[in-house]
Amino acid sequence: MPDRALTSRVTNPETAWLVSVVPVALTIVALLLLIFILRGNLSQVLIIQDTTRAARRRATLPPGSVPDVALFFTPPTTPIGRFLSVMAAGVVGVLLVLSLLQPMMVALIAAAPLTALLAWALLGIFERRYVTALEHDLTAAVGRLSVLLRSGNGLRQAVEKVLADEPPSPLTGEWSFLIARQGVPLQSTEGIATAAQVVSALAAQTPSRQHATFLDHLSVAAEQPLDVLVLRVTSAYDALQASERRRQEAVTELAQMRYSGMAVGLAGLAMALYLAATQWDRVREAYTGSPLGMIVGVVVVVSLLMPIVGGILLSQADDVDY
Repeated sequence: MPDRALTSRVTNPETAWLVSVVPVALTIVALLLLIFILRGNLSQVLIIQDTTRAARRRATLPPGSVPDVALFFTPPTTPIGRFLSVMAAGVVGVLLVLSLLQPMMVALIAAAPLTALLAWALLGIFERRYVTALEHDLTAAVGRLSVLLRSGNGLRQAVEKVLADEPPSPLTGEWSFLIARQGVPLQSTEGIATAAQVVSALAAQTPSRQHATFLDHLSVAAEQPLDVLVLRVTSAYDALQASERRRQEAVTELAQMRYSGMAVGLAGLAMALYLAATQWDRVREAYTGSPLGMIVGVVVVVSLLMPIVGGILLSQADDVDY
């Protein structure tokens, strides 16, 4: 009588997916544990990354405008906890997608450059969000600063009162630098940092061009008589309001173009996802069966995303003219 253990099927077709899921699941669990265990070291890496970007920004300044070492400023553009959470989710997503398209070993090799690209993109996104949040609060803060200066307060007292009334934000973080660094000993010269020097140093290091423009104006008037300072800040406030109006007008005019582009892009993306869901074997064979198919696949993905990206870019209206 034949042995049933040798003649029966080892793996049933309906459970065959477990064979490929196990290595993927173990790899994902190992990566999540690694991120959890090394979260302290990764946080230090992100802090070093922010410091390196600030140093790179200073390196592009003209020699005469590089601030003193005591006035170096590192904008906290990367929220560490959120960055690590998004990166962990991104790594899991990349591995899952690649494991469906390629063997596990190839997926692991390809995941490394894709993860690095994701980290680079996230750093840029978080810096842009930092700048957007800063510029969103700038006009109102400059308006309150103008009112306080017209009431007879000095620059330091006016900035302190603005900070006391504002919740923590990128703008309050940078304006706190103006207060904290005034009077610190300078290393390049024998003296202490004046208000004009601190304001000028922050203008050279902030990632927001709009904020830097305002600070450049403020540094010129920081040590002038109060009436001149009031006039400068009031003029800057009026210019910021005009800039905000122009930006809103530009956003309104481009809204239809933006929505049309995003609608077309999302419609094409929805159709592509439908085809992938209903004809997965054919889609996989078409775009992964040969090098030409992989190139065409990249072209198709870029073509589907371009209207969406274009719509997002149209919503970014940058206006720093005073």
